Amino acid sequence: MPNVYKELDLSNVNLKIYNGPIGITCSGGADSSLLLYFLMKHSIDKIYIFTTGNKEKEFKNITITNNVIQQCIELTENTNIEHCIVSHDKQTIENIFEKPKQHIEKKLINMLYTGVTADPPRYITDTFIGKNLTGSVDNRDPTMKKNTLHNNNTIYTPWCNIDKKKLADIYKKYTLIDSLFNYTRSCEWEPSKINIPNPGLNHCGVCWWCQERAWGFT
Repeated sequence: MPNVYKELDLSNVNLKIYNGPIGITCSGGADSSLLLYFLMKHSIDKIYIFTTGNKEKEFKNITITNNVIQQCIELTENTNIEHCIVSHDKQTIENIFEKPKQHIEKKLINMLYTGVTADPPRYITDTFIGKNLTGSVDNRDPTMKKNTLHNNNTIYTPWCNIDKKKLADIYKKYTLIDSLFNYTRSCEWEPSKINIPNPGLNHCGVCWWCQERAWGFT
C-alpha cells in the first residue's frame, strides 16, 4: 500500500492524500467533485480522472465533469491531471471500474479514490438498492461503519461513513458552494424510468439522487 503524503482533518472526516500517481472516479456529482477538489489542491503527483459516459443518460455526466474539472483547475491552479473518458450504452458497476482497475494492474496509479457517501434517512433510501465495490448487493445501511479501503488496499472511499448533510458542511466550511457545488449535478434521470420531461443539464427533482441532494444541501 502506498504511503500517506498528507492527512486532512475536514471536521467530519479525515482525508488521506496518498503518494501518487493516484486516480479518482468522477461523475460530476457533489461527492466526487469535492473529493477531486481536495486531491487537486493537496496532491503533488499526477491525478487520473475516470469518467464513464452513459448513452441512456445522454452522456450528460461527461459535460458536467468537464465543467467541474475546469472549476477545480481555477480553484487549485493544478493542471497535472489526465481525464480518461469511456462511453457505454448502459452504465454498470463493472464498466465504471474497468479502466481504473486496468490502471491499478499496470501500476499506473497507486490508489483509486471514489466519492460514495453514507445513506440519508431510510425514507429516502427505501427505493434504492445498489451494488458495492465487490459487485454484491449493498443495502447501504446508514448505521453500519464501513471500511474505507477495498480491493487489497488499492481503492479508497473516504466519504463512505458521512452522509450528504455532513458533506454539505464541508462545502460550506471551505466556501465551495458557489465556486464548486453549483457546477455539480446529482441526477439519474432516464426516459425509460422517470416519466417527466428531460431536465437537460438541470435536476429532475424526482429520482433518488435528486432527493438525496435536496435533503443534504437544503
